[in-house]
Amino acid sequence: MMRKILCALCLLSVFLLVFTASAEQDGITVKEEDGGEFRPLPVSLEGGSPLPFTYKYNQKLSFYEDPTIRVDRYRVDHSEWGVTYWYADITIRDPSQIRTAAADENTPFTGSAMVPGTVIAKRKKAVLAVDGDYCASFSGQKPPNYILRQGTVYRDIVTPNLEILLIDEDGDFHVVRPAGTDLETLDKTTVDGKKVINALQFGPALVLNGEPVPDEVVLDYDRSPTYSEPDRRAQRMCICQIDKLRYRAVSCANYGTDLATFRDLVMSLGPVQTAYMLDGGESSQMVFLGHRINTPNSSNGKDRGLTDAIYFASAWFTD
Repeated sequence: MMRKILCALCLLSVFLLVFTASAEQDGITVKEEDGGEFRPLPVSLEGGSPLPFTYKYNQKLSFYEDPTIRVDRYRVDHSEWGVTYWYADITIRDPSQIRTAAADENTPFTGSAMVPGTVIAKRKKAVLAVDGDYCASFSGQKPPNYILRQGTVYRDIVTPNLEILLIDEDGDFHVVRPAGTDLETLDKTTVDGKKVINALQFGPALVLNGEPVPDEVVLDYDRSPTYSEPDRRAQRMCICQIDKLRYRAVSCANYGTDLATFRDLVMSLGPVQTAYMLDGGESSQMVFLGHRINTPNSSNGKDRGLTDAIYFASAWFTD
């Protein structure tokens, strides 16, 4: 009898060990010794490297890693902020791996076409993608947002009161603020002597130089697109730079937050140098390995179409 009990305990221990190990390994790792090479991605509308593995997606997948990129994604329920929120931490090897994409590649960034974020992400072979700044039509109107994507200027007019996020050739974030600056005449194709690869105009910034932007600024209606209602609770999305080639995307759902609360939520996750607001509401879409991982409330139960997205791609090629 004792021998049977001991055997049963041993089997239980093995089961628990295996279960714990699998729970800790709910991700995908592609190792350099498995073969392949790093190639910087072109400054163009081309997508990333085909992900060098075959897998069956499941909701437990929490990270992807290869020699050029690491993405960890998280979901937090019952938070102190009164909302469910999602965030992803991204580290890339080369600045070419932070990229932008359009819904319609025939009339990129200026047409009225819209598709769900999952469609854009799969087309571009993104490891992680989030919605952009809704740069094309809105309610049948084309907002005069400045559009510079993948090194090409598609629209050279601006919304004078909205801050512009410039992402330079080194992958660093710079926020241009209207106060004391003529955004129309400012050269937005270079910053600090570096070429600007992507520029988005939505905002406002929530964090600048590692410091929180004051309430009176982030809640100012004049600094936000008219439909974003900064002082009301809404679903939100922002993109952050933590450090050199390290980024974070944050999204909240349910009843959402105002921008001051969302800023505090973002800063509670750890230090960031810059945090910049992207389009929110039903457009708040975070896509990991081709599957949407956040669940913004939708009026019709379907993903809203997006005009554009920011994404992070692998630069590890096995061909």
